[in-house]
Amino acid sequence: NSSNGFTPAPAHRLDRNTSGLVIFAKNLESLQELEKLFLTKENITKTYKALVVGNLKDTLSLDYPLLKDEKTGLVKVASMKDGAKSALTVVSPVKHFNSYTLVDANLITGRTHQIRVHLSYAGYPIVGDSKYGDFKLNKAFKEKYKFVDQFLHAETIEFKKIGGKLSYLSNKKFKAELPKKELEILKLL
Repeated sequence: NSSNGFTPAPAHRLDRNTSGLVIFAKNLESLQELEKLFLTKENITKTYKALVVGNLKDTLSLDYPLLKDEKTGLVKVASMKDGAKSALTVVSPVKHFNSYTLVDANLITGRTHQIRVHLSYAGYPIVGDSKYGDFKLNKAFKEKYKFVDQFLHAETIEFKKIGGKLSYLSNKKFKAELPKKELEILKLL
């Protein structure tokens, strides 16, 4: 409703070159409530699909503190005593393709570039990731499949029990299917 001067706005962000769900609020009160939910992570779950390099066999709990370099915008695994913030990502294999694995990644915390840094640090970089990926492999993947993004997709957002103005979202789950290009690549693999 533009009569009160509010423009619908996203309640959270995705990294550049990441596809998937973004939730917008139509009024300020809803935006503030949604931002609080995304910040606390208590009653909301976000899952991502990613294609990673390597053969991931088991579910991993990636519990590595992250530190952002404000000058470069790059994030690295560091020590809490150096000012890093706790970060936890749970990653599960979905399907194997020779030297790649399609994974579900569940963000328990929500730090900048968290999934990308955690997977890279664990030895399973995301295909096409231009900051934390395997650059040589990305180049080959780009040439073979004409794929220029990173294979990271915000697939689901699930609300648990919520009170107040947004209570109608309680126990609702929203899902965005993988984009056509990513689905085509999986078929070719």
